[in-house]
Amino acid sequence: MISHLPSILLQASTVTDAVDLEEQVEKTLTATEKLLEAATEAGFVLLKVVATFVICWFLIRIINHLMRKFFAAQTKKQRLAMTQRKAKTLNSITSSVVKYVIYFIGIFTALTFIGVDPKSMLVVASAGSVAIGLGAQSVVTDMLEGFFILFEDHYAVGDIVTIQNITGTVESVTLRSTKIRDPQGSVHIIPNGSVGTVTNMCRDFINAVVTVGVSYDASIDHVLEVLRDEMEQTKDMPDILETPVIVGVTGLDDSAVTVKIVAKCHVKTNISVEAELRRRIKNRLDKEGIEIPFPQRTLHIVQQKEG
Repeated sequence: MISHLPSILLQASTVTDAVDLEEQVEKTLTATEKLLEAATEAGFVLLKVVATFVICWFLIRIINHLMRKFFAAQTKKQRLAMTQRKAKTLNSITSSVVKYVIYFIGIFTALTFIGVDPKSMLVVASAGSVAIGLGAQSVVTDMLEGFFILFEDHYAVGDIVTIQNITGTVESVTLRSTKIRDPQGSVHIIPNGSVGTVTNMCRDFINAVVTVGVSYDASIDHVLEVLRDEMEQTKDMPDILETPVIVGVTGLDDSAVTVKIVAKCHVKTNISVEAELRRRIKNRLDKEGIEIPFPQRTLHIVQQKEG
């Protein structure tokens, strides 16, 4: 019996090692399964978050497309038709609001998928709104001004305006800001709360103003008569609404007598109308032999007598 004791102890030790190994393997498998479950769950959560933002992106594009079609249809109505400029502005404002609302809902939904309690998010949102109301008053002011700009139709997309000494074409209007592109191609983004005085050059009509300098040697009455006759021949210019008016002599400058001409024309055409009027006036004055002087000075030399 004693002689078999070592073998019995060896067998017991082997059984114990096997049990320990089996427990370790089981623990390893359990940890691996938990890790896989956690990774799978995290993957599903990430997939839901990505899918949420993709859906938001598609919704924004679809709604913007429907809004464009809706406002385009409003401009084609026979009764109570909306102007093209106002339709573009309303479309720009609506697109901006839709984008912010949908992305806010998307972020709220994504946080819910991550595991954030909706009630706590509402509390944070409430506190955040109070903080924004106190610390971001300029943003609130910009949005209020943007609403009144739209409601009172101060200007719209496509108008040529002057704001804060910046003249250019309005490219977009949102509740937050106005984007203007100047003749050099630079884009200026102006917060609506800082707009102030607006000069809109796209309301009903605009004046093309041309000044002409003629020589002091020319008969001013003859010059005015020639210019009136030439302005009567501008009926072939479709952009001019009325026969240009000869205002009269507006300056007696150093080298020339200045005559001003004002033509009422369609909006956004004043520059081209002014260029064409200058061309016609130059050709007519050349034909009539009336000189357009250049700056010059007359020097009188006085000689003192000797003695």
